[in-house]
Amino acid sequence: MVNAPHCRLTAKDFTLLERLLERTPGSGAARFRRLLRTKLSAATVLFRDDIDPRIATLDSRVVFNVDGGPTDTRILVLDGNRAMQGATLPVTTLRGLALLGLAAGDAVEVERPGGGTERLRLEAVAYQPAASGQASRPHPGPQASRMPASPAPVIDFAARRPRPVDGGDGSFDGGGDSGPSAA
Repeated sequence: MVNAPHCRLTAKDFTLLERLLERTPGSGAARFRRLLRTKLSAATVLFRDDIDPRIATLDSRVVFNVDGGPTDTRILVLDGNRAMQGATLPVTTLRGLALLGLAAGDAVEVERPGGGTERLRLEAVAYQPAASGQASRPHPGPQASRMPASPAPVIDFAARRPRPVDGGDGSFDGGGDSGPSAA
C-alpha cells in the first residue's frame, strides 16, 4: 500500500485477517502480504457495536471507483469461495483488502499487479451488517420497504392443542373395552 489512511476493523475482521496472513504463502504474494501486514499493524480494532456505519467491514456493500473512473458496487467477502462474479470483491484481492477498514470518502493507492499504482476511493458504504444490528440506527435499505405497516397477527395455538382423552381424573375410559387382560 503506497499510502495508508486510517484503518478501522471489527475484532472479527481483524482476527480473520490475522488468519489470512498465516495462510498466505510468502512467495508469489509479496504485494498482498505487504498490504495485509500494513493494514493489521495500523488498524484500530473496534467492537462490532462501536464501528461507524460508514466503515467498510466484511460483508459490507461498498461503492468505490478506481482512478476516478465509474463507480462500482460490490460486497466485500472473505475469500473467493463466497465470490459471485460482478457482485462480490474478496479481501483476498489487493482491491478488496485495500477497501476493508476504510471510511466513506477515504482514498488509498495500491500497487497494480503489473507495476505502478492505482487509486481506490470509497465513495459510500451502502450497507454494513454491523450497523444493521444496531438498535439505534435502523437500516433504511430495500428490506425496510418490505416490512409490513402493522405487526403480523398473533395466532393462538393453544386452542388447537389436543385435549386429553381421560376423564380429567387420570382414568381412561376407552368406550367400555378394557383391552387384554393382564393375566
